[in-house]
Amino acid sequence: MQPHSLKLSPDSDLIISIKEFSFTNNLYGYVSGVVGNLSKACIQCPGNQNVSKFQGNLEIVSLNGHFNNGDVHLHLSFADEGCKVFGGHLEEGSIVKKGTDILLVSFENKTIDISKKHLIDNQSRLKVYILKNCPWSKRSTRLLDSLSITYEAILIENDLDYKKVNSLSNHDTFPQIFLDDVFIGGYDELSKQAKLDYLNSFKN
Repeated sequence: MQPHSLKLSPDSDLIISIKEFSFTNNLYGYVSGVVGNLSKACIQCPGNQNVSKFQGNLEIVSLNGHFNNGDVHLHLSFADEGCKVFGGHLEEGSIVKKGTDILLVSFENKTIDISKKHLIDNQSRLKVYILKNCPWSKRSTRLLDSLSITYEAILIENDLDYKKVNSLSNHDTFPQIFLDDVFIGGYDELSKQAKLDYLNSFKN
């Protein structure tokens, strides 16, 4: 692992700055810490396709997620002057007010290893069963896309589909993720494995 300190000046776009830094330096990794503030924040709230925009003296509470050579998947939370906290999927248009310091951690190895199982190659050995308009399903596929991992997304459209996948996993929430036809969990497990560096990017 290699740490990187990214200092953003006023009027910098938060997500664009991280995209450019990871692309320029060909980095894959995650955001480890952040201290700073924003004059504008743009986020996509869970279950809402529209971008919510905020403006004022906004203090960053947390910034979590992954970057991969210019591709990013980041979640931002921040507090306004009344100490109300908001959070969601970070979008472009979140502008630094006075300054922001970000600690990034990158990895040299670019292999895929989920729960220390076999490597995922260019074939779709990973199957993701999803529901339409399910925010956790969308987050899972977005995370895999950001890491350039090949997978097969299977939409559950009726009760018969649901019963079929439920019989395989004995699990009733979605998404449901299988590696080599073995159930490994949902979004929480996928995110956990990514943070542990068991889920790394693979570029075709």
